[in-house]
Amino acid sequence: MLSEIKNYKSIAAEKKAQQWSKIPKSWRIPAERFRETNNVMDIPLTCGILNEIESKITSDHDATGLLKKLRAGVWSVEEVTVAFCKRAAIAHQLTNCLTEIFFDEAIERAKKLDSEYCDSTAKEKILPPLFGLPISLKDSFQVQGYDTSTGLGCYVNEPAKDNSALAAMLIDLGAVLYCKTNLPQSIMTGDSHNNIFGRTLNPRNKLLTAGGSTGGEGTLLALRGSILGVGTDIGGSIRVPAVCNGIYGFRPSVGMLPHGGVRDLTPPGTDGVRSTVGPMATSIRDCELFLKSVLEADTWRYDSAVISVPWVGLKLSQKLRVGVALDDGVYTPSPPVRRGLKLAVDLLRGSDDIEIIPITLPDVKLHYQSLIGFLTLSGSDHYLEQFARTVEPVIPSLKASGLLSAPGTTLQGFFDLNVRRAEAGKQYLELFRDHDLDAILMSPAPHTAVPLDTWASVTYTSLWNYLDYPAVVIPVDEVRDVDLVDDLSNVSFGADDERLYGSYTGPEQYKGAPICVQVVGYRHKDEALLKAAGVLDSIINGNYIQQ
Repeated sequence: MLSEIKNYKSIAAEKKAQQWSKIPKSWRIPAERFRETNNVMDIPLTCGILNEIESKITSDHDATGLLKKLRAGVWSVEEVTVAFCKRAAIAHQLTNCLTEIFFDEAIERAKKLDSEYCDSTAKEKILPPLFGLPISLKDSFQVQGYDTSTGLGCYVNEPAKDNSALAAMLIDLGAVLYCKTNLPQSIMTGDSHNNIFGRTLNPRNKLLTAGGSTGGEGTLLALRGSILGVGTDIGGSIRVPAVCNGIYGFRPSVGMLPHGGVRDLTPPGTDGVRSTVGPMATSIRDCELFLKSVLEADTWRYDSAVISVPWVGLKLSQKLRVGVALDDGVYTPSPPVRRGLKLAVDLLRGSDDIEIIPITLPDVKLHYQSLIGFLTLSGSDHYLEQFARTVEPVIPSLKASGLLSAPGTTLQGFFDLNVRRAEAGKQYLELFRDHDLDAILMSPAPHTAVPLDTWASVTYTSLWNYLDYPAVVIPVDEVRDVDLVDDLSNVSFGADDERLYGSYTGPEQYKGAPICVQVVGYRHKDEALLKAAGVLDSIINGNYIQQ
């Protein structure tokens, strides 16, 4: 009955009030003081909420380094958990990055871990791999006792009865879960904005998008309210926020990590292009830490659909052959993105351990059209029906994406899409095999973070979802004064390309926006990709020791 429909506005108000009640009064900042501050990156350390030790815990280490401190007993699990809960609370007040907050429960778990493993009677116990490490999750992961609303009013006040497969595994591995993070309505756009939690802001520049769909994680990591988070990626949803926030984001091959208990809003059973679970981090070695810890932990016990690929402790023993694609054949990279890729390639050329091979990516536009076909198999009715349950309007970035106007396809059309993807798989196998590549290096987007609601295409990332190739984003620089607007004569691929290229207005609007590269490996060779990416990152970012 229409009279029984609850409007999303009242649901949102209740949910926001619930959030606010979960932040202790002593952790609250005068947020109105920072409302007009465009870059809030320094505020967590200057607002007076964190003490000296908490600042050190949350600022000075990646997850791998922090684990060593926890294992050595430098800090208790409780000290570390409280520090990250406090910093996450600050980050949320500055950028609106959180959805579900469970700080109290996290601190109780931390106390239990300290008691179980660190008191005088527990010295002989073997510490679990992720002992005491705080890990944040995208909202779409079920956590027992909390909503998995994905920012939709129709799923609010439906707490999960069980943990998602990955949440359960992380708890068994010793991690401490303490919050979930924001994402877009539909989980399918480049702006993490919905009608229940609102919009997540980019902490480096509030006028630019924080990215999507795992934008809450990206922002939380940028502000170091987390140093290891988990997202999902079906077209670039880990890698786009990594670009926007200047962090590391790894999209594994589908099925490598447990995905059960994740709420995807694509219609059930449309198993064309599948979402995959992956880490977002402040270092490349933390992406490896996450993959290694999960793959060594009998993933099949947690998820019936997982592919049990073992971690083998791979060692790189030969020169890496890296194929470099200057563009994707659809969109021309903007001046700062071109400069960032050139910077990375020039540094790699200077290493005796790297061989650079120029390559061209074939038929990306055709493959992108097929990907959109997979993502819109049944049209828009499934999405619109969920929105209608609480009378939700469509957010601007989703409306602009065109996904809701796609007509859907027939069963024969679905068969045709599968045939085309099989042919694309052969095509890209030949690209890897004929050039004897270890990895492909390219940009993750033709631009940096862009103004709100204008991230229009994911051709640079979604190609690898379509083919199911693992890919990781590595930050290399930021937009600088040298990144001047240049002539539209540099545009190579037509009118759409010209419009996108012309949207870069120069360093004034984009100054400080992160510039990243993307490293791609072959399907199910995820460990090999991270090993190669680790070498490339160490050369690009200056800590490489030649073997």
